[in-house]
Amino acid sequence: QVVDNSDESPNEAACVEDNDVTASTIENASMDDEVEIDPSQEEVTTPPIASKPSLRIEKLDLSYNDIGGEGINAPSAQLLNSVRRLFENEDYSIIPNILLMENCGIGAAFCRSIGRGICNAYERNQIQSSGNPDVGCLYEGRPSILRIGGNPAIGDAGAVALAAAFRMAASDDNNGGDCMIMEELDLSSCNIGDVGAEAISLALACNPSSLKRLDLSNNKITDVGAIALGRALIESRERTSGFALDQIILDNNALIGDDGAAALAKAVSAGAVRSVHLRSCSIRAEGAAEFGKALIEIVKHSKTRQFQSAQIEIDMSGNHFGISKPKKKKGAAYSASLLRDKASSNIKFIGKSLQSRIKGGFGMGLTTAESDDDEEEMGNVMGEILSDDEDVEEFDSDRLKAIARCGARLFSSEIINRASVQAQQNNDDARLQIMVGMRQCCLDDGAVDALAAAKVGARKSGTILSIDITMNAGVDDATKAALKGDEEEELLSSIAERHSNEMKRILEAQERREAAAEVAAARVQDQDRFLEDDLFDDFDYDYDEY
Repeated sequence: QVVDNSDESPNEAACVEDNDVTASTIENASMDDEVEIDPSQEEVTTPPIASKPSLRIEKLDLSYNDIGGEGINAPSAQLLNSVRRLFENEDYSIIPNILLMENCGIGAAFCRSIGRGICNAYERNQIQSSGNPDVGCLYEGRPSILRIGGNPAIGDAGAVALAAAFRMAASDDNNGGDCMIMEELDLSSCNIGDVGAEAISLALACNPSSLKRLDLSNNKITDVGAIALGRALIESRERTSGFALDQIILDNNALIGDDGAAALAKAVSAGAVRSVHLRSCSIRAEGAAEFGKALIEIVKHSKTRQFQSAQIEIDMSGNHFGISKPKKKKGAAYSASLLRDKASSNIKFIGKSLQSRIKGGFGMGLTTAESDDDEEEMGNVMGEILSDDEDVEEFDSDRLKAIARCGARLFSSEIINRASVQAQQNNDDARLQIMVGMRQCCLDDGAVDALAAAKVGARKSGTILSIDITMNAGVDDATKAALKGDEEEELLSSIAERHSNEMKRILEAQERREAAAEVAAARVQDQDRFLEDDLFDDFDYDYDEY
């Protein structure tokens, strides 16, 4: 729609609205002229003086055009100059709220132009605000969402250039280093490593509220960069009243493991970030457990203003910290995989045979118990642990170690063990909502039962815990829906009870194994004592005869 304002005074505001395009107030008035404001417009404020009319549009998408200078076409000085002026917000006519230039062949030079524009706007802001403490950050006139992912030529150099501009804008004395520069910065798939991540970390620490959402997915960041980001968020949290960052996305950085996850989990527990995405990284059991601890810390402070009605998000999908392995088709009759399977079966059979020989005293008929009844009892104990094929398979030492390495179990145990302490302190209606993503994490039935028990325990402490376990083979739809929602209370309670019984059975089995090990050790000691003290005492040698 085009509105004809020819009959109106040039000082009056004109507003052009459409479904996708919104024009902001046009001002050509001087400081002394009166400006009439349409009473139908709510909370309209008079912007600073602009020498040219400006049109605010919702989105400008230039993606998948080779215009950045790092592709086939040569670099364009005109494009770089236009980008600088766009972020300066000086004498510029069209301002997009969202600027998309994904897969455009742009590189570090493009980021330097953006950085110059931000710095120039900051310097102008300093001049306008000198002697006027009421003037705040004048960053509303630039794009608030910048998505430039899919440009690998940006690299660490481009990330450092943007981070330097963010740090310079943090020294605004009128705002205490708390200036919003952008709502969202998307640098996914830009070939950024630890150097770029550390530079961005310094910028976040210097200017806590400069960003709301940061996307660094599909890069080359390792634990070093993730630790730097986590520490920076904690440091910035100390300088702001709310979340220092609303969301950070680090998906598909394959070299981020447990150490990086632990640093980010501490940032979550400190209330520095609301949403953390670490899909398809290298997080294992220890990293998952750290997030369980972090959620318990959040529950402790759930009554504070920051966490009231907040929705915490932790997405660890695609990290194979479960113990269930996907089924693989066997190869040909004489393939290497089939031979390995047969060899493993043979070794397991031999091991069981040796265990039965040990139980029988190596066929020597030795009796170390004080009576036949004691010997029978010891045989029963050893038989329960070593002879029964089902128990051997279920409570094999390797199997127990694998269970201990299950990230979902460790994550749940942290919540189950500590949620009961918070249950008696939080009696009000649940306000805090926590969403956890564990899609395609190789979860077995025991891990699913543990997660259900964690969900029930969190509910007792006044927290709504939603867990997404889709794309895990072998889990029925009803259980998936129960863990994700909050309707199937009876089903969740029964699954949680099953987990509790299973844990008791495992503990009892471990105790039996320890008792059997003590019996076996005592038997070996008795054998050695028998061989040393009794076996050779029955023979008297007359050395003089020889």
